[in-house]
Amino acid sequence: MRFFRSSVLLGACILVQGYGAVATAEVRRETTARRPYIVEIGEPYRISRATLDREAARLEELRTYLDQYGYPDYAEVQEIRPEWPWDSYEIRLYYLRRNVEADFGRAFTLPEAYPNLGLLKFQGGIPASKRLEIELALKPPSEPMPPASEPAKGPETTPPSQTEKPSLEELVARVEAAADRAAAAAEDAVRQSEAAERAANRTIEVLDRLMQEE
Repeated sequence: MRFFRSSVLLGACILVQGYGAVATAEVRRETTARRPYIVEIGEPYRISRATLDREAARLEELRTYLDQYGYPDYAEVQEIRPEWPWDSYEIRLYYLRRNVEADFGRAFTLPEAYPNLGLLKFQGGIPASKRLEIELALKPPSEPMPPASEPAKGPETTPPSQTEKPSLEELVARVEAAADRAAAAAEDAVRQSEAAERAANRTIEVLDRLMQEE
């Protein structure tokens, strides 16, 4: 576990060093070890609760999941390479306290009979690196305040470098504070691997049953 924590910190520091950099590389296309059957395209982006509600109106099982388990701490959209019968993106929910990631997608099997067929494609623990990313997004470091003995400077006299983004030291400190939580989350993710496999098998069974009913 000590080795794992060091690896998390090293990866997080590399991420911090690239903070604020302009992306010039080609569009990301990547498969992950726990979901090798899909190809992620580009970086995921966070969505609001209103957007999540609109997606839930199109994905029946997503709506049911939200009604049963509540709204997540963080939700995002990840574009994927289309593979029939799935849509070209997924809605991903993250519940930090319960350490649960739930990924939903729309299926186009029998669209006339099932216009809002959205299924739970994957459920498992939150990867340690993803938890760090979410925590930084939810609680960004605050901007430095002027000393109490000095009057606050107006915007016309404040150097732009002090207001454009948080300092590197603040980001590193937050990453270090979250490293232990990330390590604990990784242990939970290992324990939930069997649950993730069951969720994938369930998706296949649902689609097979629908095809048989056709």
